[in-house]
Amino acid sequence: MEVDEYRSKILELLLNAVDGDGKPRLTEKEAKELSNEFSDQELLDGMPFNTPEEVAEMLLDSGL
Repeated sequence: MEVDEYRSKILELLLNAVDGDGKPRLTEKEAKELSNEFSDQELLDGMPFNTPEEVAEMLLDSGL
């Protein structure tokens, strides 16, 4: 998987994240900002160790 695909998958997961009431956890702007928290190099370094799902969950849990 290329870094652009990886980042796109993270964004998709962030956009689809919902709270306990089924409401979106993030606006589109917030999701885009969160998906850009890591540089391409940081994502490349972490790709062998973290799935896009894990990265998205970490970003959601970070409270950024």
